[in-house]
Parts: sequence; C-alpha cells; structure tokens
Amino acid sequence: MADKQVPNEERRKFKRIGASFVVFYKVDSPLTVRLMVGEREIDAMALDLSEGGLAVLTNYNVPVSSIVSVKFILLDDYAIRAEMRSRSMEIQGEVRYCFLMKEKAFRIGLRFIDISPEDRNFISGFIKKRALD
Repeated sequence: MADKQVPNEERRKFKRIGASFVVFYKVDSPLTVRLMVGEREIDAMALDLSEGGLAVLTNYNVPVSSIVSVKFILLDDYAIRAEMRSRSMEIQGEVRYCFLMKEKAFRIGLRFIDISPEDRNFISGFIKKRALD
C-alpha cells in the first residue's frame, strides 16, 4: 500500500529549525482584565480605556457603587526603551454603571479611584500614541 500523500497546499514551503529568542508582540484583541469583587476574582475583557477609567465586558452583574480592584498588563509597542514596553497595573475603581448587553454579558463602567501617578502617566502615554494612528 502506498503512503498517503499530503495535498500540495498543505506541504511546508520552507525548512523549519528550532529557535530560542525574544519576541515582542501586540495583541489586537481586547485586553484581559481581572476584577476583584470582595474575595472573588472574575475575568473580564476590556472594551475601552481612559486615564479616568475602564469599561469591561464580563459574565457577572456587579452592583453600581461597588469598589473593585482591576489587574491588567498594558503592552506598549510604541515605547522606545524595552523597560517601558509593558506595565502591570492593579487599580481600584468604582462601578459607575452595569447593564446587560446580551444573555449573561454585562458591560461595566469603572471610574478609577486609586491610581498611582505612574500608572496614570503610562495609560495617558499609551492612549496618546494610539490617537496618532
């Protein structure tokens, strides 16, 4: 019996070798955010970001006026220096609104209430650089 042939369009065109090096990348999809509500940590996806707050999409209905901690990492591929390309942040925010977008998907608007000047400056620079695109 003859070996099964791989169709031409599925064959590799170029030889591959093992490699090990640093790769910088940009995530074009929404930013993943972790929300701490009391002792409970929940996942969310960032919808928009400003110096003053963040909107997220999550499966949880969080009451207005709740205080939450948000954790996320911003990657700034526009930064010249390597140490300025990413920043891990944990910021406290107040829920300003929460409404049902579709079945089990809530849009939550957060106003930052405890943000360090360094985090605010990083977010500000991040936004300004993208506004030029």
